Amino acid sequence: MTVKEFSDRDDIESLLFKRKLIFSSDELQKVLKNNNYFNFFNGFESLLLYQRSPKLFKGETLSDFIRLNNFDKELSKEILSLTKTIESKLKNSIAYHFSWKYCKTIPKTMEYTNMQNFLDPKNVPNYPFRDAQNWNICNKFDEFYLFDESFSRKLMYNNDHIAYSIYSHKNKVLIPFWVAIETLEFGAVIRLLHYLDREVMQAVMEDFNLPISDRFTFLNMIDLIKELRNHCAHGSLACRFRSPKKILLDRTLIQRFKLEPKYHNQGNNFSPSVISLFDTLKVINYFADTKKVYKIIQKVIYQNNRYFKGKYDLNERLLSRMGETQLKKWKDVLK
Repeated sequence: MTVKEFSDRDDIESLLFKRKLIFSSDELQKVLKNNNYFNFFNGFESLLLYQRSPKLFKGETLSDFIRLNNFDKELSKEILSLTKTIESKLKNSIAYHFSWKYCKTIPKTMEYTNMQNFLDPKNVPNYPFRDAQNWNICNKFDEFYLFDESFSRKLMYNNDHIAYSIYSHKNKVLIPFWVAIETLEFGAVIRLLHYLDREVMQAVMEDFNLPISDRFTFLNMIDLIKELRNHCAHGSLACRFRSPKKILLDRTLIQRFKLEPKYHNQGNNFSPSVISLFDTLKVINYFADTKKVYKIIQKVIYQNNRYFKGKYDLNERLLSRMGETQLKKWKDVLK
């Protein structure tokens, strides 16, 4: 892909007309005012082009682009809802089990800021992915947000609902963990998971029906959920999701969920990474009900069958992009 010069809306209209896309000028101008051109057109033209070189449409309409964009927005919204549910359960579980062990009494309220109550991955031999996605987690334990001496002050400064008049006792700031943890971003929650000692982590994993022996598989599952969440939250097309090459995959995770990763050269090893939306949703489905995701996909398939007039199978192209061409397999996974 080459860097292109800026094109105004009239230039874009002229280009699409030359490529024989069917549209009305008024409708196109409305679309261009309300949507990012790159996502709206470039994001779907590979699915809708009749001919790719030179780019040419043959019967495809602006309505086809609108339909696919609406589908992706609905899909992204549901994925974000699912990941929010998972994140909320994680936060609740961590705060509850950690507080049960370390913060039971008022004087011990702030023990979650004491690094002595956590596991330092540097002290764990052969910690997985130490040189990949877990590098910062392993090498910057001392710099974790909770261990900052000014943590409480920053928390109150940045969150109006966390007021000194409420969260203090005998002139000392005491903010319960279940209050503080709600302010953490997903990435910080993942770091926190890595730092939980065995007893607390075991209790958290039991809430997700997993044994402590699956600790690193569980953490890898959360890696994937975070990447999909961030992808959708930043406005990227959900249907184009691929997990980043930098997120290496646990062999047990691959086998258990029958994932189909690509293999990339990492130093002297070919390591599994990069999976499709379909495979990532297998992981999400373990934590949350994904039936609505299937219904969203099923709906656009039926809509394409009814309205698309092109000379090729648009649904096959769309499903292939997401990682699986057979709708029945989506139903089996997301049931």
